[in-house]
Amino acid sequence: MASLNKQQKRAKRAKIKAKQINIHGRKPLEQDEELDNELGDELGEIGEPIPEYTLAMFSKMRDAEAVSRNEMLVTLLSNLAEIISDQPELLDMENADNEAMAATHLAADMLIDYRMWADGMDRDAAQAWLTDPQFITDFGTALDTYRASVDAEEEKAE
Repeated sequence: MASLNKQQKRAKRAKIKAKQINIHGRKPLEQDEELDNELGDELGEIGEPIPEYTLAMFSKMRDAEAVSRNEMLVTLLSNLAEIISDQPELLDMENADNEAMAATHLAADMLIDYRMWADGMDRDAAQAWLTDPQFITDFGTALDTYRASVDAEEEKAE
């Protein structure tokens, strides 16, 4: 796992990139009082609504997390794969050696943002959650589960 400073820089770049994407051609989310309450400080911090595709993914992750952490992580991975497929520009290739590393950085940023959105955690607490040894083990397990499901789908397609 990258250092805290590097994670913070990545998170800042991801927010800037998300903001740029939201500004350029994305239909802004309709805001209402319930949404503002649900999103808490996150709206105020970036100054604009969270993109709709991110909110949809976070809602699915929250529902899956009610079942298990593994379900939440597999939901993240499958939804993130679709988002990256639709919007490859979200990957920060300048700060990664390859596409897999860039996707891992994006997943980490999304997990931090998710925890802040779902639980109202501050960034430091969310990053601490992400670097917990048990979480890292759980993420590896979820990644194995996700890869197995992708392999099974590819086999069915053949």
